[in-house]
Amino acid sequence: MIAIQDLRDLVVFILTETPSLPWIQVRNKFKIERVLLLYIAGLDPQLFHINLRSSDAHKTVSWVPRAEKQGGPVTEFKHLGDYFEEANIATATGDKFRIFSPTNTLLNVPLSNAEKSKREAEKKNQPMAKKRPENYMMTTEELRENGFPIPRYLDPNGGAPELPEGWVETPKLKKTSLTPPPKVMIALDCEMCRTEDGPELTRVSLIDHNGKNIYDELVMPNKPILDYLTQYSGMTSERLEGVTTKLEDVQKQLLEIIDYNTILVGHSLENDMKVLKLAHPFIVDTSLVFHHTRGPPYRPGLKWLAQKWLQRHIQANLERGHDSAEDALACMDLVKLKLTKPHGFGEYVQDQESLFSRLHRFNITRTSALIDMDAFAGQSATTTIRALTDQEVVSMIPEAIRTHDFVWARLRDIEINHGKAPERLSTSSEGRQEQRHQRGADAGRAAKISSADKVQASEEEIRRGIRSIDSSVKQILEALPSRTAVILTSGQGDHREVSRLQSRQKKFMELSKQKSLSEIPEEDRFLEEEERKLEEAVEVAKSGICFLTIKK
Repeated sequence: MIAIQDLRDLVVFILTETPSLPWIQVRNKFKIERVLLLYIAGLDPQLFHINLRSSDAHKTVSWVPRAEKQGGPVTEFKHLGDYFEEANIATATGDKFRIFSPTNTLLNVPLSNAEKSKREAEKKNQPMAKKRPENYMMTTEELRENGFPIPRYLDPNGGAPELPEGWVETPKLKKTSLTPPPKVMIALDCEMCRTEDGPELTRVSLIDHNGKNIYDELVMPNKPILDYLTQYSGMTSERLEGVTTKLEDVQKQLLEIIDYNTILVGHSLENDMKVLKLAHPFIVDTSLVFHHTRGPPYRPGLKWLAQKWLQRHIQANLERGHDSAEDALACMDLVKLKLTKPHGFGEYVQDQESLFSRLHRFNITRTSALIDMDAFAGQSATTTIRALTDQEVVSMIPEAIRTHDFVWARLRDIEINHGKAPERLSTSSEGRQEQRHQRGADAGRAAKISSADKVQASEEEIRRGIRSIDSSVKQILEALPSRTAVILTSGQGDHREVSRLQSRQKKFMELSKQKSLSEIPEEDRFLEEEERKLEEAVEVAKSGICFLTIKK
């Protein structure tokens, strides 16, 4: 059986002087000059007719004869077998009720005892700096990597894109001989609904440094509301009845309160800034300055942070939904608390480091590149390249692998095998045009919604995705230089049933805090039988697939 972490260790083994691995023999490894790791979610053992319940399921499989015999969408792979004759199951990590992120496992390496001791000593020797909010502001690069809209004046070379129509930015403070006033913190949180244009603003709240609510406004979206998202936003048609305030009104009012001397505080604030269509240079984000217990790229939830560090219960009413003023106040109080505590408060000492950092620390520095839509995981890579489509990934790999020792790249066009986003409900001509545009831009991509909400793709859509992946892999392998090791993996299997059961489990746990078991409807209970089903679903979904080869 191959575990996902084995594939990560294989990268380190090939490119550094680490000891041999027990599960694989690599002859003349020092002749291998480069490694490419292709991550292709959506491939799974079932697609390749591998029965996970069979006694030899975790052995190497000659998949081509099996595919030819049993047929199905897998027969659309016309070229994959030319490069990868055998397949193996690769198992993701997790516990009985959860699957840990395969990408996080692949891109993070456990620290050696020597390195842990060295880092602990360095941390103790750090001088104590005065705690100011400015210490925790995001850099321009961090704003960019985390998807924040960027004010144009932050890039002196003109690299920041022009703001789209309808967007505003905080004006830059004009230079004077006077000392600028100190920066002040304002916490911001928004509630949203869904229209045919996606998330739109329905409420915005601002809390000042003293915890006072200085702005709280309900907002009527410009487009008809398709889903009030009441369980999250607390919004209903009754609550928005008679509201005439529009986004444009809110933008004008916010720019009277928020200026160049304002530090905006919030949680995963990039989402709020996008629905406000507002670009601001100074951000403190509690999802980043406080750590998830498993470390990056995971982010802690605001509800958990409030309970852990403030001993405060927020977002506790499932029927009423979230309260933006309550959430903004929690963010402000978290940052104020952090400013009063020693260095490292709310952070977790990690026993791991980025795979990119590990390669860089080798005696002979190994360079690395990440090519993906999401550049967050590649913060430590030598080069990070954003690619919005599989075609862009394919076109960027040859140069990246030529100039780097290790390249991570992700292909997404077969993600549709594990479900797709539901069609938006719209009858207007503008809505139908938006749907067609969205399908063109996001074919095979449903990663931005919960797995539990995805719907089954048609067989032809899956076949189309396989043909795209097959063509991409062929182009990539043909363009690779010789002596390149290639690791192709899906990370895990189909996660939809796990997500569906986890959603039920979470709802039951929330209801259990408010009601006795007898008061909870039968359909909302999550007891021993449901837990058994979740365990079984997790075991199945942990199993992804991997292929290994060397371009000779």
